[in-house]
Amino acid sequence: MPQPDLQEQVRRIADKTRLLLIRNQALREEVAALKAALAEREACVLARDTELEKLRLELEYMRVASVVSPTADSRRQTAEMISDLVREIDRCIADLRS
Repeated sequence: MPQPDLQEQVRRIADKTRLLLIRNQALREEVAALKAALAEREACVLARDTELEKLRLELEYMRVASVVSPTADSRRQTAEMISDLVREIDRCIADLRS
């Protein structure tokens, strides 16, 4: 009689082992899928960080350019100043000829 009990226990252990192996394989596949998704997201984050840095640099260039490039008002003031200087030079030349 002890023989059938031992065989039954061995069969149950074998069944449980098979079940554990199946679950283990499923978990390994899930881990692999999660690692792939993580790698994809990390690549996406890296690409966004790179794009963000590029945009920050472009913004800095634009800020510098806006400070360096003259506005319409500053161009007008410069033209007026040059015109005044030319008139003054013309007067000086006229005075020298007299």
